[in-house]
Amino acid sequence: MKFKGIRVKIFRSMIIVVILPLSITSAIIAYQISRDMKEDIQFAKTRTEQGMKDTMEQYFQSLYETAYQIYSNPDLIQSLTNNTAYLPNESRTYDNVRDIKEFFLSVYNNSRVKDIVGMYLINVDDEAVGNFFPSLYPRLTSEYIQNLLLESKESEGEPTILLNYNSMYSEPVIQYLYPVNSMGKRTGLLVIDMRESYFRELIEKYNDFYNGSIALTNQSGQIAYHTDFTKVGSIYSAEELQGDPIILEVPLGTEGWTLHYNFYADPAVILFRNGVIGVLILSGVLVLVFSYSLSYSMTKPIVSMYRKMGRIQIGDYSVRIDTVTNDEIGYLGKQFNKMVDTIQQLIDHELKLQLTNQESQIKALQAQISPHFLFNTLQTMSSIAQVNDVPDLKLICQSLSNMYRYNMNIRNEWVQVKDELMHIRNYMVIINKRYPESIRIRFQMDSSTRNLSIPKLILQPIVENSVEHGLIPLLQGKKLLKIFAKVNREDGILYLYVLDNGVGLTTEQLENVQFSLGRENLFERANSSIGLHNVHSRIQLICGDLYGIRVYSKNGKGTCIELSLPLKEVSP
Repeated sequence: MKFKGIRVKIFRSMIIVVILPLSITSAIIAYQISRDMKEDIQFAKTRTEQGMKDTMEQYFQSLYETAYQIYSNPDLIQSLTNNTAYLPNESRTYDNVRDIKEFFLSVYNNSRVKDIVGMYLINVDDEAVGNFFPSLYPRLTSEYIQNLLLESKESEGEPTILLNYNSMYSEPVIQYLYPVNSMGKRTGLLVIDMRESYFRELIEKYNDFYNGSIALTNQSGQIAYHTDFTKVGSIYSAEELQGDPIILEVPLGTEGWTLHYNFYADPAVILFRNGVIGVLILSGVLVLVFSYSLSYSMTKPIVSMYRKMGRIQIGDYSVRIDTVTNDEIGYLGKQFNKMVDTIQQLIDHELKLQLTNQESQIKALQAQISPHFLFNTLQTMSSIAQVNDVPDLKLICQSLSNMYRYNMNIRNEWVQVKDELMHIRNYMVIINKRYPESIRIRFQMDSSTRNLSIPKLILQPIVENSVEHGLIPLLQGKKLLKIFAKVNREDGILYLYVLDNGVGLTTEQLENVQFSLGRENLFERANSSIGLHNVHSRIQLICGDLYGIRVYSKNGKGTCIELSLPLKEVSP
């Protein structure tokens, strides 16, 4: 457990007592401010996407429905198509003039569009063939008509909206240009002029936030309407906005048109938030300075003792504490020096004892393995000698000789994986002669893994256990044994797996095996078969308690033994 100095404790206590309540209060205030700002943004987004957008789309739809009424008089459309001259003394043309006036009057009285100041119809010859002005009677000049036709042409035959701040009405107006077509051919242009003040009032009622501005752009990005009317006609660019605005953009149902709403956070809210942060930082700095000064003056003698204890902790037992006072700290120093002397003596004695005991246990475990398997193999040789002739006996003898020589070489505690695999091959030669049904074994690992170092004689007992208790009792099906490896270089661990498709273990048997692996006495089962317990104990004695064996098994399916070992390259 990491030592927590008195100086740190005092320092931490001051922080908890002062900064923690202040931090919690400031965090609550900052959270509330942040939440309010987010709610404002969400509210603005909802009003823009629903209220403002719906209002504008309804307004545009009303304009479209109003203009579309011109198709209710087919004679008028036909007259525009034929470009018939309008002569009052001819009945047909007289009816057309009357129809135009009735159309304009009907639109003015019944349309949902309010504040209409003028309506006029322009034919294909760019001439006004009819008009309606409820109050003023402005003069429609040829230049004025040409400008409208040019704007309509740029919209590629689609209805368009213009905001004219230099209109012939001496006031800002919204102009709705509606192309009139017949049989796929353009026959005229209907223009409806409305006061801009009504449209502005309709839209600006949604502009409730600080320094907000509403802009309406067409398909080319040109501003058709803006809260600041001086920007109408320019190209909209969000990058030109100063500061850090909140930008909302909503596409309208009208093709290519976009609604932009930009606003800023309230400076009073920002100032309050920054003030809270400033007070927190200033308070934190003052508390840190005061706490450190107080803790330093109180704990300086104790910290000096602590640092020398740290040197002893890393193994420097020659350090001693100089005691110059006769108070409690001086007494602790003298007792500490006596304790260090005793610990050093005990460590020297325990280290020698542990090394001697560990070496004895390792050699005892190695010695257990060889006689046991040699006894079983000799029985096999005796049986084969009675039934067969020379070839089988010769092969068994060679394999047994290689195994025994490998077993008796106790000078090398660590061997290469490929040496251990060769030892298993010799073992399997004998097993496949001992039992008539063949056991197939497969090694799946690359050359770099085969050249790694592992403790000697840890795989053959595992394989023997799989053969004797897993594969031989299997009465039907192929008997397969697979040995493969996985290298975890990041953690420095080599995993070896011995997998068989034998009879497996029941839940109770698996629990007993796992229990036996955790037993501390390595010799309490010396008379039983050599198994997982000895190999597990050897691995932990040689490599440490972090390594060992894990057993996975399923009754009727097979067993998998996992060996975890330190990743160790072969010494050059």
